[in-house]
Amino acid sequence: MHNKDEMRDWADMRVFLAIVDHGSLVAAAEHLDVTQPTLGRRLTALQKRLGVKLFMRDGRRMALTDSGHAILDSARRMQTEMMAIQRAVDASATGLAGSVTISATEGTGTEWLPMAMRNFHHDYPDIHLKILIESRAVDIAQREADIALRLNDPSHPDLIAKRLTQMAFGLFASRRYLERHGPIEHEADLAGHAAVALSTELHDSKLVPFRSHPLDATLRFVITTNSPSAQVAAVRAGYGIGVLSYRWARMYDDLVPVIPNEVIGSTDLWIVTHEELRHSARIRTVWDYLSERVISSASEMEPPATT
Repeated sequence: MHNKDEMRDWADMRVFLAIVDHGSLVAAAEHLDVTQPTLGRRLTALQKRLGVKLFMRDGRRMALTDSGHAILDSARRMQTEMMAIQRAVDASATGLAGSVTISATEGTGTEWLPMAMRNFHHDYPDIHLKILIESRAVDIAQREADIALRLNDPSHPDLIAKRLTQMAFGLFASRRYLERHGPIEHEADLAGHAAVALSTELHDSKLVPFRSHPLDATLRFVITTNSPSAQVAAVRAGYGIGVLSYRWARMYDDLVPVIPNEVIGSTDLWIVTHEELRHSARIRTVWDYLSERVISSASEMEPPATT
């Protein structure tokens, strides 16, 4: 699959699969970072070359025709082969230049990661870091990212992972909220208090996603959001109590633990990559640097010390 015709075939199949996976020309063009007219022209050229129509319009959606369904499995196999070729190329790369994509959840990726990596470009000016914020676990085998920070140990056989530290979570509220509603000394005192919930692909709308204790039933939910950043903002604004990571809450002087030193739950923070990519010099460099930064910041993330 190394001659020009085969490489052109793969470029065409990328267009085909992007439309299949994203459902519309607009979304597929955004994914491939091309304009919609350009994508439309490439699809038209592909259909003309094959002599069949691959899609039919269903409103704004693009639905596969029988011919489209007929080539889908072959296109997926081609995608798998090309990803393997790309990994092999990266694995043989010894230079400290090029891009490395790091996937992280909101909060870790927006509030912590840019600061943690702020000196990296001084030491490695030719490595371009890309930060991908996703609540889902990205598909590293399909090169959606080179490295991921995850809150769970991946089970995929082609991935390697390293546990870095423990992320602790507690009940937090703003000083303004506690001044208005009085101190809380025990969980029983939480009954009837306002709460800010998080509902994402990783967590449902419970206040406490880390244990089975029915604490949620005693609280009065006033806001539910799918954004951790919005959750933190709502808690800081005084809407109510929220379960936040100690790392994130420690960044703000106006957030205080509702019940001091109580840990509602915890989860491990892992760094993950594809096995072959560990042999790429630039990806290994980012892996090592990021791992060290997490470990050196472990005290910010772990549960508070008890006396």
